[in-house]
Amino acid sequence: MFETALNIGERFTGLLRRCVAVLVIIFYTYMATAVVIQVFGRYVFNYSIGWASETATFAQIWMVLLAAGVAMHRNLHVGVDALARKFPLYIRRLLILVTGVSAFWFLWQAISGSMAMIEIGQIQTSPAIGLPMWIPYLSLPIGLTYFGFEVMLALVAKWDDPDDEPNVIGDDAS
Repeated sequence: MFETALNIGERFTGLLRRCVAVLVIIFYTYMATAVVIQVFGRYVFNYSIGWASETATFAQIWMVLLAAGVAMHRNLHVGVDALARKFPLYIRRLLILVTGVSAFWFLWQAISGSMAMIEIGQIQTSPAIGLPMWIPYLSLPIGLTYFGFEVMLALVAKWDDPDDEPNVIGDDAS
C-alpha cells in the first residue's frame, strides 16, 4: 500500500516537473520571439508594437516564477552550508527545520498577498491587449506553490541525508 502511494507520488512529481519544464520553455520561446518582433518593429519600421512588449513581459513573469521551482529541484539556488556541515546531525536537522519553517512562512505570505492582486486583477485589463490582469497575477500563487513543493521535497531529502551532496544540473528533468 505504502509502496503504491510512493510510486504514484513519484509519477505525479515526474509528470509535474516535465509539464513545468515544458511551460518554461514555451514561455521563454514566446518571450524571445516577442522581443525580437518588438525590436524589429521599432528599428525597421520605426513603430512600437505594444502587444509584443506587453505579452513578452507576461511570459517572462510566468517563466521566472515557474523556473524558480525548476532551479530548486536542480539545486541551483545559492546556499552556504560550509559552516552547517561542521555541526552535529541534530543541529543540522534543527537548522533544516528552521529553514523550512521560515521558507514556508515567506511563501505563505507571498501567496496570500497575491490573492488580493488577483481580486483587483479581475476588474483590470492590460493596456495593449486588454487581457484580464488576473491571468498574469495568477502566476504568483501557481509559481510560488510549485516552488514550495520543490522546497518541501528538497528539505525532506536533506533531512533524510544531511551529508549528501545535492544533485546539480546533471540530473534528469524529472
